[in-house]
Amino acid sequence: MSCNRVSIHRVPSARLPARFVSTRSGLFFEWNLACRAKVDERAPLLIDDAKAWQLKMDLLKSTWRAPPSLQTPEHFKGRVRHLSVADLSLADLQRAWTQAVMALHGRAVFRLCLTIYPRHAHLFDLHRVAAHRQTLLARFKERPALAPLMGQDPGMWNSFPNWQCIKRRLLALGLNPQAWRWLNHQPRAYIAKMAWSSLGHLAWANFHAALGRALPVSSVDAQTGALAGFGGLAAWLRRNHQDLCSPLALNVLRATRLAMLRRAQATSRTHQKELEAEEFPLIVDWLLGVSRQHAPSISRHWTYDTLMAKQSHWHLVERNWNTGRPDVFWPQVLGMGMLGEVGSYVELSSLHALLQESKRMHHCVPSYIDRCIDGEVSIFHLQLKGPVPERATLELRRQGARGWLIAQLKGPCNAPVTPAMHRLATMLLGKL
Repeated sequence: MSCNRVSIHRVPSARLPARFVSTRSGLFFEWNLACRAKVDERAPLLIDDAKAWQLKMDLLKSTWRAPPSLQTPEHFKGRVRHLSVADLSLADLQRAWTQAVMALHGRAVFRLCLTIYPRHAHLFDLHRVAAHRQTLLARFKERPALAPLMGQDPGMWNSFPNWQCIKRRLLALGLNPQAWRWLNHQPRAYIAKMAWSSLGHLAWANFHAALGRALPVSSVDAQTGALAGFGGLAAWLRRNHQDLCSPLALNVLRATRLAMLRRAQATSRTHQKELEAEEFPLIVDWLLGVSRQHAPSISRHWTYDTLMAKQSHWHLVERNWNTGRPDVFWPQVLGMGMLGEVGSYVELSSLHALLQESKRMHHCVPSYIDRCIDGEVSIFHLQLKGPVPERATLELRRQGARGWLIAQLKGPCNAPVTPAMHRLATMLLGKL
């Protein structure tokens, strides 16, 4: 017995001898009038490999036998009756299951159910859609793109005269009129991905409505309002829900979008954690701080490096982070010196040195002070001589007891550096 055999392609799905049978004991999936497996009404319309495997095991364990009085159903005529359960592949069972589901209420109801419940349609949902088929079809013809919204409250299907019912429900849950107008022009695929069942406050969708451009669903889902490093924004969104389409809200969204894109581009989970723990809180502090003053106009041409440069300037110049702060020192590893005749290096071994580097290079290097004190990393300022002088900030991370590696090498505003600067950093690494 094997479930990995190639599916019998010569047998169309419509000719597989499978059906659903409703009895006093419940609902059963029957194969070829030979065996039955009990089915829950919460079973999905489309089963995956794991569900198909379990269905096959239940059929093989079946002790049911067709009584002599059982007549062959009319729609079984012309179907392939010689196939046994043991010879079926998982693909065969999945095709047979889908065809049997379609036969319950017809192909049109089956498609309508998957349109209303695109992510998790069950047999119970299929029966419910079939009971209100005419009403749902009438609403679907009016606005096909909003079909997934019909599944939010099946209780209104008994009296569903127009789309105002759903509009009033969503407005009561936090949607604003601008976002409703935006929804009316969105493709069905996008609406299906939104977590409409937990629409306590639809801040991210409102932001997206005002922004009017594509955004990853993971960045606008209502459940991601408290993303790691952005927890402070969740409280701000709840307090300012009436101004979610204001210029200030657009700035918050665009800054968050840039941060999420940088997080998605991180090559490792370690780098993602560094962004969440060190850079994102600084961005949040800047966004919420300027909200009480003059909000910056974050255009669509900004990059994440521009964002970091602006927040660094605000923290270090406008907020005067380094005014009145006592300096903090830690042991040096190399100090300062020359790297041949092409460049030089200066180790940053104090808080004021990190602050000055941040002002000069426009990045968030002061957030590394704890790691520097613990001896985990060592920060250097590199200068490369030549027709076009170049400067960069180098982070060397300790690896083992006596080893080091280059963790980051960034130019001003976290810009990438040239190959010549990479060679200079490698020369410095050789000194350790």
